[in-house]
Amino acid sequence: MISVSGKEWKEYKIPKRLIDKYSSDFDISENLSKFYLVRNFNKEDILVKGITDYNLNIFSKNKDFLSASEMIFDIIKNKQKTLIFGDYDVDGISSITILSSFFKFLNHPFKYIIPDRFIDGYGPNIRLIEQNLNKEIDNIIFLDCGSNSHDVINYLKTKKIKTIIIDHHIVNNLDIPNSDIFINPLKKNQKFIENNVCTATLIFFLVDLINKKLVSKFRLNDYFIYCLISTICDVMPLKGFNRKLLTIGFKNLIIKNKGLNKLINNNLKKKITYQDIGFNIGPLINSSGRIDKANDVVKLFLTQNDDEIDKILNKMNTHNLTRKKIEQENLDLIDLKKYNSKNVIFIHNKKFHEGIIGIIAAKLSQIFNKPSFIITESNDKLKCSIRSGNNLNINKTINKLITNKLIISGGGHDEAGGFIAQKAYLSDIEVFLNSEYKNLKTKNYSYFDAYTIFPKRNSSIINDLKSLEPFGKDNPEPIFYFKNIKSIKSKIINKRHVQNILKNKNGRSIKSISFDCVNSELGKYLLNFKKEFDLIGSIVENNWNNKKNLELRVIDIIQKT
Repeated sequence: MISVSGKEWKEYKIPKRLIDKYSSDFDISENLSKFYLVRNFNKEDILVKGITDYNLNIFSKNKDFLSASEMIFDIIKNKQKTLIFGDYDVDGISSITILSSFFKFLNHPFKYIIPDRFIDGYGPNIRLIEQNLNKEIDNIIFLDCGSNSHDVINYLKTKKIKTIIIDHHIVNNLDIPNSDIFINPLKKNQKFIENNVCTATLIFFLVDLINKKLVSKFRLNDYFIYCLISTICDVMPLKGFNRKLLTIGFKNLIIKNKGLNKLINNNLKKKITYQDIGFNIGPLINSSGRIDKANDVVKLFLTQNDDEIDKILNKMNTHNLTRKKIEQENLDLIDLKKYNSKNVIFIHNKKFHEGIIGIIAAKLSQIFNKPSFIITESNDKLKCSIRSGNNLNINKTINKLITNKLIISGGGHDEAGGFIAQKAYLSDIEVFLNSEYKNLKTKNYSYFDAYTIFPKRNSSIINDLKSLEPFGKDNPEPIFYFKNIKSIKSKIINKRHVQNILKNKNGRSIKSISFDCVNSELGKYLLNFKKEFDLIGSIVENNWNNKKNLELRVIDIIQKT
């Protein structure tokens, strides 16, 4: 089934006997059984909703954790002055907040620094560290960065400064950094009990070990919310351990931080959900690092001063509004129609804002279901942000680019990354990527989970969806196929989105929204097509002004012949 967006849609096929077995074994509906099977959920994933308590610190016997806890215990006992160096995204900010709050409670001497995206780029660099080094710094703890910073770590060795790296990014080299302690679940030649966790989770459980060792009264559970925020915003797989973290965390949610509480209350006016973190809170936290500097966000989470909190929140809101404006301006520079037939989305425009290119890459990857390479220019270099669905390993591509000497540096996660390159290599990089993904088009199918009809608020399908939450990487929202639909009303929202009132053959109507589609083929059909069509989309329960309503998020339409 070819859609108006040019995608070929297929239904996930699961043997009926397996669906029946899951349905019987776990006393669940056939639809939910199929959802679990499509996502390869095991028994633990399925039963996690019934768990009320769980011994979370699964890292307590890990040798790197034990070594790090011993080293930091000694650092604290001896009052050694510590520099915390973290990344400018949500995970980096959350990690810095957890460790800084712990040190602050203990009255341990420390300071933190976060690189400026526009001046310093990602991760440690010698110039920035030099600016913050003095005789008072005994050790540096790197959070959410450092795994590939060999030059920086070796330089600090010459200065006799001890280093600890706590990170979860892919290690590009066979050699690990020469730091005193290196915690990374993806470190080669090791067995790690859980490979897919964010840095905030790692530092949370490391602090747990140290806190117990010190017999401290630091209320670590008050900071568990930062693990939840980072897990969602850093797009960690929402299966296994992470699914437990989020499920149990939301059951026992504590938000005692003044700044975070006010940030949430000012922007939501309701009880926070998984979706709110991903769509509202995370982007707001990230906006400071995208537009200006991320330091203010950590200040917000560390201060108790009401005036300072209000001042920072006003600044963050301004940054977020600016981010949205620039994002739309950058999207307007792209003619989406040009890329329907491409194997890979490769767009270079020096007008792109470097703090926004990651968002643009993510949106285009979602629209086209293809790897997206969005490139701008910064400090006389090419700066690229990459996003990809289909579980494509972006890091392998980055390593090939490095091996072929087409880029200066790069790295990231499996489905997200970036690189820096010389301008002269732009066309060579594009040729290489088109060759690398030349066969992608032949297998680039999009899948839906099941056929269904417009649901009622109390229908079983809604309960099934709630059982399946939280949604994210490796556990996406189910996608449904709706037959025989007509649009009876349509309008454009914020010059970007298309809202429709849809009606099925039984006369039941429902509101729908399709995001960022105004200038696409999908948008054109939703606004103008009055004949009957089939629809691909997801079902969402909105909670607005304490009223719950169902709506569809339209992904694609199939024109009937």
